[in-house]
Amino acid sequence: MDAENVRELLDKLKQQFGKPFTDVVIDPKTDELKKFFSCMVNGKRIELLNSYETELADNDAVALFPPVGGG
Repeated sequence: MDAENVRELLDKLKQQFGKPFTDVVIDPKTDELKKFFSCMVNGKRIELLNSYETELADNDAVALFPPVGGG
């Protein structure tokens, strides 16, 4: 999927997968990932890069991880 940055990629995913994706993944108050979701670009958390403005290039690998719990 072509996107300039992580924010644009999430917008495209919301368009493609609609309400089921958006309801599970996106916080309606911030329009960003819900608490405890994680996004990585090429194995690095976006918080350690340029957050949602992290630029994407051809062949970058973007991964979304849901919250994980256990004990």
